[in-house]
Amino acid sequence: MKAKPSLEQALCIVALLGIQDRNRPLQSRLVAERLDISTSYLKKIVQHLAVAKIVRTVPGRDGGIVLTRDPHEITLLDVFDAIEGHQPFVKNTGLVNKVFGLKRKQAFVATYGLKDFKDQQPVANVMAVFHQAEAQYRRQLATLTIGAVLPTDGTQALQLDWTKWLTR
Repeated sequence: MKAKPSLEQALCIVALLGIQDRNRPLQSRLVAERLDISTSYLKKIVQHLAVAKIVRTVPGRDGGIVLTRDPHEITLLDVFDAIEGHQPFVKNTGLVNKVFGLKRKQAFVATYGLKDFKDQQPVANVMAVFHQAEAQYRRQLATLTIGAVLPTDGTQALQLDWTKWLTR
């Protein structure tokens, strides 16, 4: 599986917003500059995050982007799904069964005169391994929240207005 470059960018956006003072939207222009991407590309990423109800945009001169939830309620899986979608990593098209004819085991054994044909792990089961790996991957992403990876002041996650730092 190859993740889109926008996944890393989305994680950075959500982390920036996780630190941002909740009462002050972070200006899109500043986020785009910090990530070294165009504002139009940032808008595409933010749109995916907004559809997933991770962020929302605030219009106006003092507007920008804000989180819709506490960072401790947003998992890496939430961000992953917002950007990558919910499609399986590997799609089982039935080709393995078609090519190897394992649905017609008796005919296969008879054709080749196999006496002790063992198929405890037939080729078709390979697809199940991919699906199990994906399920494990998704479970792992669901265990870590954005809030858990944010820098702290020793007792709690930092909460500051990035505008001061990003406009220096």
